[in-house]
Amino acid sequence: MKKLALPIIFLFFFFSGCGPSKVKVSGKVVWKDGKPATELANGQIIFDCKETLTSARGVIQADGTFQINTEGPKDGVMPGLYSIAIVEHRPATEGSTRLPAQHLPDKYYSFDTSGLTYTVAPGINETTFTLERFSGNR
Repeated sequence: MKKLALPIIFLFFFFSGCGPSKVKVSGKVVWKDGKPATELANGQIIFDCKETLTSARGVIQADGTFQINTEGPKDGVMPGLYSIAIVEHRPATEGSTRLPAQHLPDKYYSFDTSGLTYTVAPGINETTFTLERFSGNR
């Protein structure tokens, strides 16, 4: 009887949803002077987790806030340690090939060079990422 009990307990926990589930992650991006990074509106903040082999992303709003989602609106993120990349939205104006001024240093475009990480824990996660401004030197 004991040999049968372990598989039954496992099945109970598996089907009852006791495994990890997605959690809410939101926050804001600010410049080193503490001002919201409003210049990054419509850019993306991307979370990448090597442990779970998942990525998630969110759009930076006009006030510098964001909400991270994996597959759809408000679905959340699996817990784990994430590397962060931020991509600035800089569309050329209609009829022009010139991009608007860059606000974010190139280092933030890569998980490997951004220097940003975040550990998503069970429950509600709110964070602030403090960023440097682009100085024009490459």
